[in-house]
Amino acid sequence: MDFLEVKNINKSFKNKKILKDVSFSIKKGEISSIFGYSGEGKSTVLSIICGLLKQDSGDVFLNGKNIGKMEPYERSISLVMDEPLLFPNMNIMENIAFGLKLNKNKAKLSLHKQNKKSVKDIVLNIMDILGISGLENRFPNEISMGQSQRISLARAIVTNPDIILMDEPFSNLDIISKTKVRSLIKKIQKELKITILLVTHDIEDIMNLSDTMFILNKGYIQEFGNPEDIIKKPSSWDTACLMGTDNIFEGKIMSVDKKNNKITIYFKNNGSDNDWYIECYYQPEFEENEDVYFVIRPEDIIILREDRMPSNAVKENHFKGKITSAVFTSRMMEILISTSENQLGNIQFKVLMPFHAYEIMKLSAGKTVSISLKKSAIHIIKKKQHVNGKLQ
Repeated sequence: MDFLEVKNINKSFKNKKILKDVSFSIKKGEISSIFGYSGEGKSTVLSIICGLLKQDSGDVFLNGKNIGKMEPYERSISLVMDEPLLFPNMNIMENIAFGLKLNKNKAKLSLHKQNKKSVKDIVLNIMDILGISGLENRFPNEISMGQSQRISLARAIVTNPDIILMDEPFSNLDIISKTKVRSLIKKIQKELKITILLVTHDIEDIMNLSDTMFILNKGYIQEFGNPEDIIKKPSSWDTACLMGTDNIFEGKIMSVDKKNNKITIYFKNNGSDNDWYIECYYQPEFEENEDVYFVIRPEDIIILREDRMPSNAVKENHFKGKITSAVFTSRMMEILISTSENQLGNIQFKVLMPFHAYEIMKLSAGKTVSISLKKSAIHIIKKKQHVNGKLQ
């Protein structure tokens, strides 16, 4: 059964429509995410769910109950913001306990099965779970941003809400703190079976935390499902771009061979046909001579080692090119490979590979390499057409 249901929510600001019939549902005990560009209305959705904003139309159901007209304090929802928003005149113990003291029905809290536990005991228990024991007598200006965000999370958990909403909770954290807090949230969520709805524009948040994701784009829920499925098999060009699928190519289907489980696609560069082609496994609903997009994730492109014979898995779709750029990111080498110096005939691939592999293979800018695009990693996308002025 769906635990949270958002049905046909519409919201406008100053005659500009931000949300257009937004509908989605999430299951109890899961982490779900709303993903999209900044300014697309993700935070507005959270504000409507928790009652800080009123929708123009539509309904919000929580555990089968319509909460759309309830006041925020009636909804049993906690909100964690990008800024921890701790009370500067209260110590950490008092900050965490604040919501609990407002909750008159403390006996219902699953976090303290013995109903006689004091507020102090409950807070200390939560602090221990979140790894912030010992900070109870400090004040917000005496702790780090990472610790502040854990305290904000503790304040949200301690009242045992039906659902916790998180609005870009990692945006102000450094990469080390962000990784730690993500892992902690995942661990706590599994232990306490908390239902969480997260808003983010960082794909790593999605991949590390979410069971289900919803893509909000241009006011609509554009796509939803398992994050891994969406990132590898986006249904549209917009989704592919949003998910960071840098290798997006235009092509024309040369042949469709269902019997041999194969589709052959010509590359199209700068609007002109190209003699180069790729083969991928058969995917339904595509026809010969159809114009399409096809995508492959940068981490799924293999640079072949010169000192080894290629295995069966990498004997597919070979191309030669020159490394034009190699940049070390936080975890991987980001490599650009161009197949030609001629702009009209050039096809450029982005490849991600571990730094140690880059070193072992003695790769560098200017070196000519061979790459392989595995058939199983290539996904075809329908190319939308304009018919009578409308996008089909």
